[in-house]
Amino acid sequence: MPLTLVTPPSVPPVTLDMAKAYLKVDGTDEDALIEALIAAATSRIEFECDLALITQQWGLYRDRWPGCGILEIPLHPVQAVEEIRILTPEGLVTVDPALYETDLSGRPARVRALPGFLEEREGLNVVELQIRAGFGDAPENVPADLRQVILLVVAYWFENREGGDGRNGDDLPVGARRMMASWRRVRL
Repeated sequence: MPLTLVTPPSVPPVTLDMAKAYLKVDGTDEDALIEALIAAATSRIEFECDLALITQQWGLYRDRWPGCGILEIPLHPVQAVEEIRILTPEGLVTVDPALYETDLSGRPARVRALPGFLEEREGLNVVELQIRAGFGDAPENVPADLRQVILLVVAYWFENREGGDGRNGDDLPVGARRMMASWRRVRL
């Protein structure tokens, strides 16, 4: 089930000024490094927790619609399922939104096919969903604990530029891991 970033967020969830204030860094000598650490920490947290922090567009591709009729979206929070397309012998067909319903409030968000959705097709990436996900368009829309995790990771990596302390092969501070735990998706 490939999930592909189509349009990245327009701003980071933690600004350079926020990170510099947290790190107590003056001047601009370290700006490029701090921005790179913010981007890396954000990517790491989004990946480990299946999150989109700032609004972004994603494409979700499946080889067929699930037999149960309900497709789960492995990304949180989902703001909207903007379009569903199915590959038919005639080409890509956009599914009428009246033929499916969404539950975006749960985790995972779900899409249920209604009667008349489209005939069952199988093949590589024959189902495509265009998804808008994220907590909002600005850093203040991101939950404070997730912004704090980014700051903790940035500070840890900033101070441990050689790759951490080596204990347990981990490159994230314990406090950040603990704060991330409540955001991880539980899989059974």
